[in-house]
Amino acid sequence: MSKKILGIIVVIIIIVSSVAAYWYTQKKEEKKPVMIVKIGDLVEVNYTGRFTNGTVFDTSIESVANDENITKSYSFKPKSFYSPLKFIVGSGRMIKGFDEGVLNMTVGETRIINVTAEDGYGLSHDDLFINISKNQSVPLFETITKEEYDNHYSENITIGMPMTHYFWGWKVSIFDINYYDDGTVRNITMWNNPDLNSTINVFGWNSTIIEKDSSYHGGEGRILLQHNPAENITVNKEKTEFLMIDNEALNYVVSQINIGNSSVSDIGIVSRVDTGTFTIDYNPEVVGKTLIFEVTIISISRG
Repeated sequence: MSKKILGIIVVIIIIVSSVAAYWYTQKKEEKKPVMIVKIGDLVEVNYTGRFTNGTVFDTSIESVANDENITKSYSFKPKSFYSPLKFIVGSGRMIKGFDEGVLNMTVGETRIINVTAEDGYGLSHDDLFINISKNQSVPLFETITKEEYDNHYSENITIGMPMTHYFWGWKVSIFDINYYDDGTVRNITMWNNPDLNSTINVFGWNSTIIEKDSSYHGGEGRILLQHNPAENITVNKEKTEFLMIDNEALNYVVSQINIGNSSVSDIGIVSRVDTGTFTIDYNPEVVGKTLIFEVTIISISRG
């Protein structure tokens, strides 16, 4: 047999062997089942949650969180560390719509999951819509402890000392100083002295000083503000504590914020403005809304 014919035979054998090996591998892979997400599986996912207007309220992806061209919702809170979310499907840790939305997904698959309020964070609670009068009464005289004074002011404690109020931003001065028996300062009474008809902006809207009455309530005195809010303006926790604190419903909201009740938002949003009142919604932003999640399965583990 010539070397040429022998070479051809060798080449044919190599080709046949390669085809057979490829065919065997393909058949083996075809028989290998594709794992899909089932109840009880431990899954690892990346996700981005949006409202129907496209604003992002949460994400596990750092590049999305840091992208200034992607609009974030008012309640969006950046994380110190970003990583995929891990959870056991059906364990109740996730909201129902998210839990059910990942079922039958495969590793590497990305899916858009629409979650209704009923299958998400529930419907809004009526008692967290707080109606507030546009007129707010502020004491003419304000008594604070020495510790509070030190936290808010740097000036020496001197009667008549002119300063700027740490929150309201108007003129204030020391009216009286109360001492302990050992001569140390117990508390300080401040005199709020804004200019009548002047305007301040501490809540995100303009408020006008419409009255400054030193004879009100037997000399207790008061300053009367008139608020002019617009809808969709947010009010954070710190500002909430100054806003109509004599309102019983608002007092409840403040107390729940302070104890960390997650069903009450620490940011309220002005949801309605009427002639003499306005309404702030302290429901968490995700409550009562349809949510859109973009979810990618990173891994599936089955016990």
